[in-house]
Amino acid sequence: MMCFVAGMLLASVNIPCGAQEFKAYAGSKVDEKASREASAAAPGKQSEVYTTSDALDKVYTFYKGLYKEFTMRSTGPRLPSGQQVKWYFFILDGGTTLADSKSWMKIQRPYVGGADGQDIRDVTIIQTVHTK
Repeated sequence: MMCFVAGMLLASVNIPCGAQEFKAYAGSKVDEKASREASAAAPGKQSEVYTTSDALDKVYTFYKGLYKEFTMRSTGPRLPSGQQVKWYFFILDGGTTLADSKSWMKIQRPYVGGADGQDIRDVTIIQTVHTK
């Protein structure tokens, strides 16, 4: 009987799973098309893409206070125009790298999308990535 009671108590306790809940940046909006494209480009991953006109540095400062930053060894690519794509990555779960994380995010400016990479917009994106 004691084991049953102990089991019921444990079952009723909300045990954290290790992943932090994603907090959307104030004023950002989900971009459904970009979300579909990002998810389709990475089989086994589910992405949600948000956009904001706010500066990348402002969005970075917001997320740096919430999540563990993962530093990439390389910078973002250069566009044909010569503009540098800037990005930052954050891990939302207990992973130590993006490869072993099941929940992470990227912020980037400018947005580069479309199947051919020709949809370039001067906005900051916030992309969440979750392993299905």
